[in-house]
Amino acid sequence: MTGRGLVLLLGAIMAFGPLSIDMYLPAMPALASAFDAGEAQVQLTLSAYLVGLAIGQLLYGPIADRFGRRRPLIFGIAVFVAASAGCALAGSIEQLIALRVLQALGGAAGMVMVRAVVRDLFDASGAARIYSTLMLIMGVAPILAPALGGQILIWLDWRWIFGLLALFGTACLLAVTLRLPETLAAAVMADNRARPIGAVAADYAEVLRTRQFLAYALTGGSSLAALFAYISGSPFVLIELLGVSPGLYGILFGANAAAFILGSQVNARLLRHAAPARILPWTVGAFCVATLLLLVVVATPLFGVLSFMIAMGLVLFAVGCSLANTTALALHPFWRQAGSASAMLGTIQLGAGALTGVIVGVSYNSSAVPLALVVLGCGVAASIALRAALRLPADNP
Repeated sequence: MTGRGLVLLLGAIMAFGPLSIDMYLPAMPALASAFDAGEAQVQLTLSAYLVGLAIGQLLYGPIADRFGRRRPLIFGIAVFVAASAGCALAGSIEQLIALRVLQALGGAAGMVMVRAVVRDLFDASGAARIYSTLMLIMGVAPILAPALGGQILIWLDWRWIFGLLALFGTACLLAVTLRLPETLAAAVMADNRARPIGAVAADYAEVLRTRQFLAYALTGGSSLAALFAYISGSPFVLIELLGVSPGLYGILFGANAAAFILGSQVNARLLRHAAPARILPWTVGAFCVATLLLLVVVATPLFGVLSFMIAMGLVLFAVGCSLANTTALALHPFWRQAGSASAMLGTIQLGAGALTGVIVGVSYNSSAVPLALVVLGCGVAASIALRAALRLPADNP
């Protein structure tokens, strides 16, 4: 497989998450009506997916180090396809929540394996550039997915959204089976298999004892948590509070996704001139300022569709500038345990995202202030974690 083809395939696999989250966002009010469920229950379909991703990555990490990247990825995508089809047939909100967990457990394989493949093939700066490119590819999903979901709701039932996810997963499954090579060195795989199964816990402990990993993982996790807080709360803020139609919501959501993509591509340009660790203080600082601006907008008479979109767009732009760098720097110290480190990183990031999603859902009070406060808290947490990272030895990549 050519380098460009590999990146395109990895980007498509990474798009499972954005597609599974974003495509059905315009359908959240419809789900509440269809299943006679409250807003908190509907929010659980999102939080359950994030929890499933977090748990699934912990399971796939050691598997990736012992059995390589390719076979576990094929298994995970197959589970994703089956669960997506099940979501389309769900008969209650409880069934949908359970199937969303299973869908996430399958999709988690893609997140772990893609990061591990990039770590197998590139150094820290090269990995940061590849992650920025992957964000461009998978970032098309948040732009198109809500708009596509909104259009499906105009002409068809919400169940078709999950049916389309099953078809997309099937196409990726065929591509991986036919085209993706194994990237983990055979000698490393054999060495990992020779280690006792109890070494899995030791690998995770070693990852968590690595200060560089923990500091940068928490920095990126706090940034990503702001994104998931927005994803969780935006349907109710824009559709219910500000009166936006589901179709227009998809377009507006896509516009903010474009801000995230633009941030990732600005970061890719910056990486031509500076190392990831040199760029992060500026981008995290911008993230904190943008979160404060969001709170000012929603808590004052400035609050409206345009002002909310601009403030949230600045937040997501800053997140896009930061995320690839925190991922590359967190995984850089690892070689033999790249799969375990990738899994732990994803668990921290998505665990934070699931937590903020629950907080936004529980605290929703027919205003956008709880959402803005959660996003501001993410900015403060990212700043604190980065300060810890900057205290590390100066020989960071």
